[in-house]
Formats: sequence, C-alpha cells, structure tokens
Amino acid sequence: MGFSPRGSARRPTELASREDGEMSNPRRSRFIKYLAISAVLLVFTAACSQGDRSTFNPAGPVAEAQLMLFNVLIWIMAITFVLVEGVLIYAAIRFRARPGQGRPVQTHGNMKLEIAWTVIPTILIMILGVWSVVVLWQIDQPPASADYVLEVTATGHQWWFEFDYADAGGGKAITTANELRVPVDTPVRVLLESDDVIHSFWIPRLAGKVDMIPTHTNRLWFQADSNKIETLPATFLGQCAEFCGLSHALMKFEVTVMEQDDYDAWVESYGQPQILSPKAQQGQNVFNANCASCHTSTGADAAALVDGRVAGFLAGGNIAPGPNLTDLATRRKFAAGILDLNEENLRAWLKNPNDFKPGNWMSKKAPFYQGGKNTLSDDDISAVIEYLISLK
Repeated sequence: MGFSPRGSARRPTELASREDGEMSNPRRSRFIKYLAISAVLLVFTAACSQGDRSTFNPAGPVAEAQLMLFNVLIWIMAITFVLVEGVLIYAAIRFRARPGQGRPVQTHGNMKLEIAWTVIPTILIMILGVWSVVVLWQIDQPPASADYVLEVTATGHQWWFEFDYADAGGGKAITTANELRVPVDTPVRVLLESDDVIHSFWIPRLAGKVDMIPTHTNRLWFQADSNKIETLPATFLGQCAEFCGLSHALMKFEVTVMEQDDYDAWVESYGQPQILSPKAQQGQNVFNANCASCHTSTGADAAALVDGRVAGFLAGGNIAPGPNLTDLATRRKFAAGILDLNEENLRAWLKNPNDFKPGNWMSKKAPFYQGGKNTLSDDDISAVIEYLISLK
C-alpha cells in the first residue's frame, strides 16, 4: 500500500473546480480571438466604404439613385431579419422544455396568425419590387430635359478599353484608350461593346456595372455633378468587373471630369500636328515600321481600319487591334491604367510588357518581339519613347 505525499491530496470538488477553470481558458481565448477578428473585419469593411472605388460615395445622379435603392432594401431586410430572429429566439427560450413539464397541448395552428405572416411579407416584397423597377426605369436613360447628351462607344478588349466619340464636340471624331474624358454636369450615354469575350464596364462612383457582350450593344449613362466634386479636373476609377482572362484584374480605366472649357480645349487640340525633335522623328519612323499595324497615332481610327484589324486577328493573322495613341502624352496612365505615364515606365513596358500584363497581345503579335523579348535596339526604343511623349 502506498501513501500520497503530505499536501498532495485534493478533494473531488477542488479537482472539479480546477478542471472547469482550465477548460474555460481555451474557450475564453477562442472567444477573444473571434471577437478581435470580428472587430478587424468591421473596421476593414467601414474603410472599404470610403475610397476611389466606393459605391457609398456617389458623385452623380445614377450612382446616387442606385445607392438609395441599395440602402432602402438592405435596411428593410435587416430590420425584418432582426424582428423575425428576435421572435424566434424569444420563443425558443420562453417556451423551452423544463424538468417535470408534461406534454404540451397539441394545436393545429392559428389561422389568423398564419394569414398575417404570409400576407404582410408578400405585400412588402411587392412594394419593394415595384419601387425597384420604377427606380431602374428612371435611371435607364438620361433625363429628357437635358439640352445635350455626349455619346461615347466603349469597346472592351483583352485587356483594355477603347473609347470612340462620334462627335466629341463641333463634329470632331475622337478615339482614345483607357481614359474617358467628359465635361462636368453633362449626361454621358455609353454604348457598350466587346470584340472578343464578355467584359463588364463599371465606374463605382458614377454608375453600376453593365456587361459588354460580343455581337450585342448594351448601354448605360452617367453624369458627374459639380456639387459632389471638390476640385476639377477630377478622376474616377473604373475597371472590368467580369472575369475575362489572364489579366482581367489589370484591366482598368479612368474617367476624367473636366470643366467645359478644358474639355473643349482637349477636343480642339486632339490630333493636331506636333513639331517633332530629330529624335522624335526617328522614333516616328521606327513606330511606323513596327507598331502602325496595330496602333494609330494620327487621329480617330477609321471604322474600316479597325474592322479590318479585328477580322484579320480573329482569322489568325499576326496583328491585333491596339490602343489609339494619338493623345497619349495627355494621359496620366497607360497599359490600361496600371502604370504612370513616364519615360521609365514606357521603357520597361516596351522591353517586356509581360512583366506587367501577362498574356498581352503586344508581346505575342508585334513583329519585333521574338521569344517574348523586344528586338529593337536601345536607341530605337529611346527614339520611340521620345515620339510617344510628344503625342497630344
């Protein structure tokens, strides 16, 4: 027979108390961890609601109407959820089984109550549904009272956006890429097309997303209001919101909102002949010999030229439609909004665009790329850059 050392014996109640305490510590730690994670997610969600791509900071009537629709629907659903769950939890606690309680009285149901909780949600859903349709119809077209509506055709490519103004002002046609310029307080109707796969056009602070579908034209409209913009020109970020291939996440664009006079000046100066330095003239020659099969730098693209490029590319040709570069020097970014426009970035892009946008057509189709590398000399690349930064 053995004996325990003095002081080592514990009463059963003490052991149970100790074990309960030890078991509660892991539960307490998990609770604190989950609480901390929830707090971080809440802060992160709140931060996401205020940003350049936030739908909670509208800058025009379309985005404002869509936000109002969202807020009304989400709050009504949230209140309904809380009420229903509250009644459910109350009933589960208030009428829970208790020790010694007999079998409760069995009833078929309460006809009045069942009719009430069927009819009330039905009426509520019908009201919200009809109101939602009315709001969507109201923002489907620019207001009939508008004196002037600017119309732009936006075409989605893998992986960049093309913008064609049939009449940007004064009857002048303009084609640009990845930067849509519009005057403030002016309705803009956008015709949405795609020449390859399904894309989606989205400017969170100005309008909700609409798909760009091959062989079909969709449309949306937006307006940037001066009373919701602090300074002009203002830039609003947009992006493709439909997975469209390898570089989908890198398919971005900008909407630049300008004073009417500044917009008119941009239209007037677009495509005007520039005085080129000798280096830029060399770059123009290199560009015409190596880049002009895909890119234009002399004004708006002719429809026949664009259609011919697309048809030739789809038929397996060695060219693909590339962005119009006529006004490149006036843009803030290039490569579909992912790189700041400067000489250093242009050089890195020309040397190997796959470093920035994997799977791009330039590295596949351009005749001066062999094995995924640019075969132009450094001097030719410098000359092309000199030419590109002169395009206005």
